[in-house]
Amino acid sequence: MILISVKDYNQFSQDYYESIINSLQFHQLTCTCGHSSCLSVHGYYTRGIILPDGKHFLRICRVKCSECGKTHALLLTSIVPYDRISLSDQHTIVCAFENGTDKYAVCEDNPSLDESNVRSVIRRYCLYWLQRLLAEKISLSAIPSLIRECLAAYSMQFMQIHRTEAVLFVCTT
Repeated sequence: MILISVKDYNQFSQDYYESIINSLQFHQLTCTCGHSSCLSVHGYYTRGIILPDGKHFLRICRVKCSECGKTHALLLTSIVPYDRISLSDQHTIVCAFENGTDKYAVCEDNPSLDESNVRSVIRRYCLYWLQRLLAEKISLSAIPSLIRECLAAYSMQFMQIHRTEAVLFVCTT
């Protein structure tokens, strides 16, 4: 999987996604096998994201490496792989949990989330990420550095639980 760095972690429209993907220089993308200039569009799939006004679907681009044959989804860093809850909502929940504040307050900002979603995020954080962050001394403070440090240490996006290797691509605009 290839994560495309974005600055706006609350932007989830098909137009925004396509504008980011269309602005990419595909020859600059690097596969998880280490090769670059080897990725081409392979197909698309639909991905749901839980937003305040309900579930939205994005058409996600997949690319294929001509060197190793692997396919990769092109996801924005605002999306947690294999999860429907956005990175910013999960970050808000985890920070509230760690600070001892109201972890259910996120449900007021995103009424599509309920208490079971919040409990699920906290359970996954405690099971998969709490010790990883402590082991690498990774801070929850800023999302961009959290993403970079989790990818550097574990080749995974923060809160990703499926062990699929991910690489970060920072757009040079």
